[in-house]
Amino acid sequence: MISRAFLAIIFGLLIAYNAWAEQSFRYLHISTNPSYAEAYINSVHKDFHTNPDYKLPGFIEVPAEEHSVLLTIFKPGFKDTTINVTLSDADTSYLIVSLTPSYDDAYLDYQQKSLAHRARRNVGHKLMIASALPLAVSGIAALVTLNEIDQAQKEKDLTEKSTIRDGDGYNKHLDRYSSYRDKANSAKTVTLTTLIVGASLLTFGVILSF
Repeated sequence: MISRAFLAIIFGLLIAYNAWAEQSFRYLHISTNPSYAEAYINSVHKDFHTNPDYKLPGFIEVPAEEHSVLLTIFKPGFKDTTINVTLSDADTSYLIVSLTPSYDDAYLDYQQKSLAHRARRNVGHKLMIASALPLAVSGIAALVTLNEIDQAQKEKDLTEKSTIRDGDGYNKHLDRYSSYRDKANSAKTVTLTTLIVGASLLTFGVILSF
């Protein structure tokens, strides 16, 4: 029988989903001159080593109850632009932003360093995600190793307790013991190898993500 607590959880999730689904949005279409810039929404970025919220040109989704958007536009080689955009009453507002070239060598160097930092962070995050697979394989292989060791120990105990040290039954136990032992060793090798690979990926990923 389904408990009342479980039904309450399901009912709450349905209410939350309906509230999210019924939330209405307006859109702000932004393009720049020149094209292909990046946009950060509702925050003033002093550095741009984090990934942008949007690639421009593009549509920005804005909750219907909000009437303005704080927008920071970044494009290498140009001054970053921060503006507060007031939306029209229409479903979609349009904005074209002209970017000003920067001739400040120090600032241009800072932009390139920010992009290099971002690239390192993205590589780090990918390595952290990639580490999940070998670490998961290592965990599974460890369980297999323990199971094979347990089975091998059982077969070993049977052979040691056997009063008859010859014959088909005794030899079968020895063969099974050898088989389980070999499988345990193989699984142990997989466990250690994938653990080292996963830990290395995770370590390098964490280092690069800062």
